[in-house]
Amino acid sequence: MNLTAESDFIISIISDALKPDPSLPLDEWADEYMMIPRSTGAAEHGKYRISRTPHARLVMQCLSDRHPARRIIVKAASQMLKTQIALNWFCYIVHQHPSNIIWVMPTGKLHKRIVSRIDKNIAAIDVVRIRVADPKSRKATNTQDIKEFLGGSLFVATAGSAANLAEVPARYFSYDEIDRSESSVDGEGDPVKLGESRQTSFGNRAKSYYYSSPSIEDESRIDKLYKEGTQRVALAECVHCSHAQELVFERLVMTDEGIAMYPCESCGGMHREADKIKMFKRGLWSEAKQQSENESFEISAMYQPYGWYSWTDLCKQYEEAQAELDKGNEEQMIVFYNTRLARCWKRTTDIATYEALKHRAEGYKLRIAPSGVFLITAGVDTQDNRLAVQIVGWGPNLRAWVIDYVEIPGDPANEEVWGKLTSLLNTKIQHASGHELPIVATAIDTGGHRGEAVKNFVRARRIACPIAIFGATKINAQPLSKGSMQDVTWKGRLDKKGVMVHSVGTIEIKHVLFARLKNDAADKELEDRFIHFSEDLPDDYFAGIVSETYDRQKKRYVKKPGVRNEPLDTLVYAYAALHHQTIRAHRFTDKDWQSLAYVLNNAGQTSAVAQQQRNTRPKEDIERERGRSFSGRLKGRFSGRRGSGRN
Repeated sequence: MNLTAESDFIISIISDALKPDPSLPLDEWADEYMMIPRSTGAAEHGKYRISRTPHARLVMQCLSDRHPARRIIVKAASQMLKTQIALNWFCYIVHQHPSNIIWVMPTGKLHKRIVSRIDKNIAAIDVVRIRVADPKSRKATNTQDIKEFLGGSLFVATAGSAANLAEVPARYFSYDEIDRSESSVDGEGDPVKLGESRQTSFGNRAKSYYYSSPSIEDESRIDKLYKEGTQRVALAECVHCSHAQELVFERLVMTDEGIAMYPCESCGGMHREADKIKMFKRGLWSEAKQQSENESFEISAMYQPYGWYSWTDLCKQYEEAQAELDKGNEEQMIVFYNTRLARCWKRTTDIATYEALKHRAEGYKLRIAPSGVFLITAGVDTQDNRLAVQIVGWGPNLRAWVIDYVEIPGDPANEEVWGKLTSLLNTKIQHASGHELPIVATAIDTGGHRGEAVKNFVRARRIACPIAIFGATKINAQPLSKGSMQDVTWKGRLDKKGVMVHSVGTIEIKHVLFARLKNDAADKELEDRFIHFSEDLPDDYFAGIVSETYDRQKKRYVKKPGVRNEPLDTLVYAYAALHHQTIRAHRFTDKDWQSLAYVLNNAGQTSAVAQQQRNTRPKEDIERERGRSFSGRLKGRFSGRRGSGRN
């Protein structure tokens, strides 16, 4: 064989190897080729087996190239089908139907995680690896954001950067956890329309895959997409009578041994956890509710495979969430509904009138903390002609008592105004026990026209733990962010001793506060209420607390015309201050609150005890003990020493 013939022979072998195999539907392809690499940390690694998650079969059939569905939507519990199907689909496209793919992740953290999983899958599957560019190649692209392969490229983007792909045509579009993304991408509008606009030139050959656990009712994008589709619901077969039925969490029955079992809705036969293997074997789904080119599916954690998250685990998580809900905290129940039941949660946004709030006002006096208060924070709102200040006391389960609401007249640009604020916040609050409590942290808004004046005040640290804040734009932002440093040294480096500015999740906090107000409206006994108001507060304070309503379309709170909202804003800020890293009251256990109660009730003895400890123990031992809990640091404040706190 001459050199030319030998070269042609080698080229023909390589060409044959790179040709797509005869087209298979995705579910059959996955059973034949897909691998779950050990390096992903998956509990069940090795060859992918659709028999472990049979309900994935129909979803993958709809994602197959020859299926007519244009959009495939999966509204599912966490760790149910979603991302693994997306990985299967990507590898299938590379091998069988190569073309450009855009894969959008809601956050940068999840972007890094999925890229790592993609890389590991590429390395583990031979028919995919030989078609994807070598990361070391200088002639092709294989980066964190772009994976080039024969016939196309994968573009992985975050929701905030997806607009950068405006000029990229893509036949396939995948959107991971769409409900965790903002409603608008870089101000360019809905991310669904933004992504699918890249598919225009592919006509009915284009496919999109959306998958997510849902979020809040009327806000959930995945729920909206689901309702636009066929609305199929996962089914299970009774092992006794073969009746196919939807598994409903509320039907679970707990045995005397604490084991959850499921009764058949037809014959009443009971099912144990081990019966899941037979119940799910055929991976059944309900019939389509409507004809649509959008195939949509809903599946909860009730269908987790045997050996994964159990029905008993579900019941325990629900009981924990219900206990928190009984305390006025709905966040755990929201997580349970969204990530376990794959259901939307209906937010509590209906609030009482200010007359109803005033009617519930109690007889305690302002500036005197009732017996249930063990911790005090403050919130300050800045206006061009005044400061609005609210002082709030807190007890177990973050029950709140409004201690005072004051407006300090004057332009915050003037030092005199800040001097009055300093005096107000450094004055200890008389407690019902006869002792005094300090204000341990104050959150001050930097918004408006006096932001620099606020930062200057925080830099000076004339009060305990001043916190410079601004309202976060994200809907689901945490109550108080870690904070970012603002000042620089003469070398141009960030000054660690300078002011830090924290974002406040105002929408989430208002959701919590309004849920508690609604809870209190149900003829609660005084000791069971979550937010207490003094009858000495003025009428405009109560009007200010209910000055905003939630606009579900705009996904934000909107102020009523003609009403000041500073009472609500400052209550939000005082709540946010509890989450500062030097306090973290939202993580207090019953033991922590008991420790604070002990410190307060023994305040007269604390000074002498602390002095004796300082005389007999090494200083570093005392500081180490105080560092273990906030109550330890508070002892120093009762004995006359004021800590500034990091801000």
